[in-house]
Amino acid sequence: MLSYLGWIVAAFLAGVLFMLLYQQRRPTLQRRVFQMGIFAGRSYAEILEAMDAPQTETRRADGRTLRTWRNRDYSISLLFDGREMCLGVEDEGK
Repeated sequence: MLSYLGWIVAAFLAGVLFMLLYQQRRPTLQRRVFQMGIFAGRSYAEILEAMDAPQTETRRADGRTLRTWRNRDYSISLLFDGREMCLGVEDEGK
């Protein structure tokens, strides 16, 4: 029983270590936005490749879509037309 508990603790610690290493290597959302530069004129597929999936998507009556990416200390909302091309930044904040 004691050795079984030891394996559980070891697996937990390995998971925590892996998570910490993964978080340090992955750029923050704000850094990825900065690296992308200008969004207007880029396709949704191109932005999705660099930024992962948005947390929210809101379809507007005029056919445009507002997509928002956020984490605990930064958020950005981009507006897309009906052809999935970015029209620009709608909102950005900390």
